[in-house]
Amino acid sequence: MHDLATQYAGAPNAPVAAPTQGSVPKAYGRVAAAIADKIGTGLIFEDSGGVIRFVSMTGMMEGELARYDQTPTHGGIPKSYGHLVAAVVNGAGTGLVFEDAQGVIRFVTIAGKEEGELTRF
Repeated sequence: MHDLATQYAGAPNAPVAAPTQGSVPKAYGRVAAAIADKIGTGLIFEDSGGVIRFVSMTGMMEGELARYDQTPTHGGIPKSYGHLVAAVVNGAGTGLVFEDAQGVIRFVTIAGKEEGELTRF
């Protein structure tokens, strides 16, 4: 039987790296997703206005996507898509997953192009 108090993710005597420390303004909102990409682990935040921000684990903002109501903005995401619920990274780039109040799930590229949609019943 294993001692649950002593479980290792790696070798028990492996050196432990110092954690990365940074800071993120509370105004960035909630963490909606975390992704691993070519620059390392990133966090994706969504604020109360729906603005999406991409932040590295060092706290450096890597990018931002605006949200809009009526008039489309280049690279923006419609507010009607709802809240960001997940993000994925594949060979084609980063994709975002949104769910609106009616339960419609949308898959959107980082450039704001809708790639797919699922409706719930």
